[in-house]
Amino acid sequence: MRSDVRMVLRHWLGADVRAVEGLSDDALEELCGALAAARKRQARTLAAASDEALRQMPPMVRGTVSRLLGR
Repeated sequence: MRSDVRMVLRHWLGADVRAVEGLSDDALEELCGALAAARKRQARTLAAASDEALRQMPPMVRGTVSRLLGR
């Protein structure tokens, strides 16, 4: 397994990385790609939900809440 893929999987999976150590290098790269894609989809979905939640707030508090969230 390439060291960068191993490092990324170790970071994302923590102690659970042992569960995938038996996979081939190709399978590990595919898993890493699938996890990266899932994380990007999750981030987009979370951002959309946050935007929608902000739109539901009264305009007077929207700016303050947005700053608190770091947006």
